[in-house]
Amino acid sequence: MEFPISVGVHQGSALSPLLFVIVVDAITRDLQRSAPWTLLYADDVMLASEDKAELERQAQAWCDRLVLFGLKLNVKKTEYLTTDLNEHGSIKIDGTELSRVTSFKYLGSTVTSDGSLKLEVNAPCSKWRSLTGVLCDKTVPEYLKSKVYRAVVRPVATYGQGQA
Repeated sequence: MEFPISVGVHQGSALSPLLFVIVVDAITRDLQRSAPWTLLYADDVMLASEDKAELERQAQAWCDRLVLFGLKLNVKKTEYLTTDLNEHGSIKIDGTELSRVTSFKYLGSTVTSDGSLKLEVNAPCSKWRSLTGVLCDKTVPEYLKSKVYRAVVRPVATYGQGQA
């Protein structure tokens, strides 16, 4: 059933998240596979497969389904990672090659092609180095340093990664 749409829902409306969830549920109902093969969080989707051709088929199916619901997959923001460093070729969606990456962040965790945790372990150190520049800068007022300390440093020191 089709009907004309003359007015949309404002992005800040309380109804927007509900409508988004309803549409995403309809889109994903028969495309979603069990974890860890398909991971969904809000508008982030992560597909996994042991076979490149199967992954390409899945990605194309998601793209086609989005179009059916009036949405569009941003192919420029879509990338893939393989654990086989000798793997050649690429994955395409609608004839457009996806960029191949050696690591990506999903929900705050870094996934790498070699399975290492180096980036994950070094991330807090990098954040700390960027903060110490602010905390040690003589031109930054004390009240601002105090706010940064209470908002960022103390929670990380107390609870792990906290808000950093």
